[in-house]
Amino acid sequence: MMVLRRCIGPVAMAAFLSGGAVLAQTPESGPPVPETIEVTIDNFVRAATDVEFAKYSALAGGVNRFFHFREPTPVQSQPTIRMNRDTLYSAAIVDISEGATLTLPDAGDRYMTAMVVNQDHYTEEVFFGGGTHTLDMATFGTPYVAVFLRVLVDASDPQDVAAVNALQDRMSVEAGSAAPFVVPPYDRAAFDRLLHAVIELGSFAPDSFRVFGKREDVGPLRHFIGTAVGWGGLPETEAFYLSVDPGLPVGAYAISVPADVPVGAFWSVSLYNAAGFFEPNPEDAYVVNSVMGTRNDDGSMTVHLGGCGDGRVNCLPIMDGWNYTVRLYRPGPEILDGRWSFPAALPAD
Repeated sequence: MMVLRRCIGPVAMAAFLSGGAVLAQTPESGPPVPETIEVTIDNFVRAATDVEFAKYSALAGGVNRFFHFREPTPVQSQPTIRMNRDTLYSAAIVDISEGATLTLPDAGDRYMTAMVVNQDHYTEEVFFGGGTHTLDMATFGTPYVAVFLRVLVDASDPQDVAAVNALQDRMSVEAGSAAPFVVPPYDRAAFDRLLHAVIELGSFAPDSFRVFGKREDVGPLRHFIGTAVGWGGLPETEAFYLSVDPGLPVGAYAISVPADVPVGAFWSVSLYNAAGFFEPNPEDAYVVNSVMGTRNDDGSMTVHLGGCGDGRVNCLPIMDGWNYTVRLYRPGPEILDGRWSFPAALPAD
């Protein structure tokens, strides 16, 4: 069964809820006390987004600065579940209250996108390639935005990682204001209860259709659920996510992927354990994608799941509770309207 899985850990999110509380003076001029804000279904999306903004602002050392993930997701220390190893991430929280610009290098033929998310978790713009882009209140509607870049990388090639790092060094933000981002003092207990309730709802979402994107392009309920289970996802026109829990025992399986997958960029398969993490394995194999994988003579590609001991190519070791996520970058209309489906994992011959 395909289900939308949670991509941001609730513990990581909750850890930031107590930071940056706005303090108010009591009528008796006693010590300042936090004005706790109740978290309900009406403000949950803003609360969850504020928490995430605070996390990335802290990582970068403030607003208008990038934090770069310099290496592929470390298997021994994964900050959140269901991360990918196809791209390196860069993130910045930008104060756009007085206007700002984002400058990106020319990446050539390499896949690179810059997604800009406002404080209501709407993705109003996705930029491609190099150039300078304007970030303003008229476009995004909130005083702060998050800029997330994804740059394709060959996780197994140190030279390719270094090439992406060089691109990261040329990313920059200039802004007319640099007011620190402050998280309102949300009720942590209420947030946690609501978060876990929405995550449970997410198990009934079959895909990421109308979950992420502009306000007018998302479904309100799907957007609400997606904020809990996959905050920061790309709109489905840029990336379509399918999380597959086949419920199969450890064995040998294969996905036979045709040569002509209708994507404008690339596709990938990432293998996770029951908890949603990459599990260390002797082959150091966690992801197969259409750029770095080995193709068959006819251009198709076989992704092997399990049975890797004989040296078969494109093989991802599996374990009890194994599951995987398919990422389809820049999917064609036949994917979005359901005319084309990614093949399922079947027992290997």
